[in-house]
Amino acid sequence: MDEGEHSQDTFCCWAARLWHRLLHPVDIPEAAEGWVRAHQISAFKDLGHWVVAANVLNAALLGFTLQDTSSRTDILLWTGLVCTLMGVFAFRLMSGRGQPRPMARSVRAIRGNTRDSALLGVIWGAFPPVFFPALNVAQQDLVAIVVVGMMCGGAFMLSTLPQGAMAFVGSIAAGALAALLLDPTPQHLFLSALLAVYTAVLFTGSRWIHREFVGRLLNERLAREQAEVIGMLLREFEMSSSDWLWSTDRSGRLSSGADRFASLPVEEGESEFLDFASLFEADDGRASLLQRMANFESFADVVVRMSVGADRRWVSLTAKPNFTFGRFHGYHGVAADITAERTAAARIAHLASHDALTGLANRGSLNAALQEVLARDDEHKQEATLLLIDLDRFKVINDALGHGVGDSLLIEVARRLREVVGDKGLCARLGGDEFAVVLTAPDADPVVVARRIVSDVARPQTFGGMRADCSASVGIRRIWVEDFDAEAILRHADLALFEAKAQGPGHIVEFNWSMDVDAQERVQLERELQDALAGDQLRLDYQPLFDVRTGRIAGLEALMRWDHPMRGAISPGRFIDIAERSGLIVSLGEWVIRTALEAAARLAPSIRVAVNVSPLQLRSTNLASVFLQALAATGVDPRRIDVEITESVMLSDSEANLAVLDQLRRIGLNVSLDDFGAGYSSFSYLRRFQFSKLKIDKSFADAMDDGGSTLEIIRAIVSLARALGMKTVIEGIETDDQMTLVRDLGCDEVQGYLMGRPTALSRLLLLEGVAAPAPDAAAAETSAVVEGTAAASFRRRLA
Repeated sequence: MDEGEHSQDTFCCWAARLWHRLLHPVDIPEAAEGWVRAHQISAFKDLGHWVVAANVLNAALLGFTLQDTSSRTDILLWTGLVCTLMGVFAFRLMSGRGQPRPMARSVRAIRGNTRDSALLGVIWGAFPPVFFPALNVAQQDLVAIVVVGMMCGGAFMLSTLPQGAMAFVGSIAAGALAALLLDPTPQHLFLSALLAVYTAVLFTGSRWIHREFVGRLLNERLAREQAEVIGMLLREFEMSSSDWLWSTDRSGRLSSGADRFASLPVEEGESEFLDFASLFEADDGRASLLQRMANFESFADVVVRMSVGADRRWVSLTAKPNFTFGRFHGYHGVAADITAERTAAARIAHLASHDALTGLANRGSLNAALQEVLARDDEHKQEATLLLIDLDRFKVINDALGHGVGDSLLIEVARRLREVVGDKGLCARLGGDEFAVVLTAPDADPVVVARRIVSDVARPQTFGGMRADCSASVGIRRIWVEDFDAEAILRHADLALFEAKAQGPGHIVEFNWSMDVDAQERVQLERELQDALAGDQLRLDYQPLFDVRTGRIAGLEALMRWDHPMRGAISPGRFIDIAERSGLIVSLGEWVIRTALEAAARLAPSIRVAVNVSPLQLRSTNLASVFLQALAATGVDPRRIDVEITESVMLSDSEANLAVLDQLRRIGLNVSLDDFGAGYSSFSYLRRFQFSKLKIDKSFADAMDDGGSTLEIIRAIVSLARALGMKTVIEGIETDDQMTLVRDLGCDEVQGYLMGRPTALSRLLLLEGVAAPAPDAAAAETSAVVEGTAAASFRRRLA
């Protein structure tokens, strides 16, 4: 493109932006554009009868006044044309009367109005240049007055539609200017300049009126939305707040809020007959309240005392009188229970032995309660039981919804624990999301209580508009005659709780001595796992991933196995958990990476290898270096390696984890999100990091046969992934029917026992198209050069 074409394009862009600003002087939020357009057109239609009257009267005035000119017939035709257009417009107005006004209008409606305004403006603008030369000075002055009046009136009446106003005024101004320039006398040239200035003023005025009009509309919309929010908050305030609203009628009887003051001794529906002042005990506070209400005064923080059964409460009242047109209609106010403030001294002693957040007993109080139980005689000692409760997924909720919601959840759980336990024992919070209950009542069945706790904690909970669903796991340790050590009892209950959590959310497990043996075994397994890593006990099996369209193997997922020389095959769920708890997972992960990449070097170039990475591995500073060294040693294309992470990586220390994931992506590795939909899945993960693949959790495959919402959820995930440029894999396919559904839903790859179980690499290499082709001598030499170059490149990246 030469310099001239570039300058022309720059001028066109500048002109387009200037024209847009002229026609759209106000930036309107996209959500409100249709609503504003509807009000623009409605405002103009409200003046429609004046528009018709002004056009018809001015056209008739010109037709009547200029009938003795030589162009009489043409002027009458012109007058008839204006009246005809106004008749059509009036018919439109009449036909739309009585119909509900639309809540939104399209851009097409604005364009139609602009077109009609431009047409009318052209007709008026044609009058001066066509008829001006045949008129005398007095007649010309009349035409000028009418034309200027039409420009002014049109700019005002069309000011809510700046496009129409500019089209109408501009067309008339252009015609008037042409009429003046047909006879370019000094006077006409001067008038032409004045006309241009006047037209610019009308343009500016119409834009200003439009801006003010739209600004007022948007402010009214905002005020209405805020009023709705305030109303909603007030309703929520009345329903859930510790403070509450109240009101009285003109005679001092409660009209609302009676149920929040106390458990009043009245029948349902009779609260409107309660005298407000009679709720409170006779003291200085009540006397002050009565005096202020008798004088119709506003008051704030008037403290009164009331009795609710055997309890005494203090309430702070704030209110003002409600006057309408000078007539008193009662009081509206807010009440706050300040009993806690009045009992602050007792509260200090309470906090010394209780958890500050939940109000439950703390660890010291729990130990004291256990010591008290252990000091009982043998018969009563066996009546006691210790329950340890841990909230499932609390960390996920706390990280995702914030610590404020997390604290509110803990408080609510504590309240529910107190409701379940009642006077049967002591509730305590040990710290974090762990609670304890010491049951001391002889009729308290610990299993029944534990089930009630699990059930109550699982009830839906909402805080500040955010839902925080939670569940609980419970470990039970009964107190036996031979027990004398509180710490041992706590340790045994903790082992039972650990076993309950291992079984999944919401489980209850009672301690038995095998758990103590198992705990010792876990310690032994940790030591043996260190030896296994140094020896030859660990291996990798590989489970294929199949391309849905071709049916061929698209990749292999590396899965770690431990063949213990004495214990035999140990479940990955057991030894990986031990590895993560002990920190060995970092060393194991490095071994998996090196071994999996060595396997990838033996596979066909079209087959990828997936490696699972633990959240603890991502916290290791040398994870990227481990991958670079393995890639350099094997010469494997990094695009063939998939790094699979779970959503817990995105929830814990997410910024640091994202930085490590970004390093892996820059190396050329693919990063996949595993088990998507199984936990606290959030689309924000997909916004914060560009994954190459989503692996849909096996639970969705298990529920596919039921149809319904499961299929729709999978379809939505597939569509979302495709829109973001990600592939989708669904795990756990075990039947032909599931495979058919997956194909119909559009998933890219599948994994499951239907196609292939995890197996050794040596067996997979026997399958057609899995093993890498054997190179001839020349190709081997070339491959060695290529691998050497790749190794050097990876070393440079690492440096």
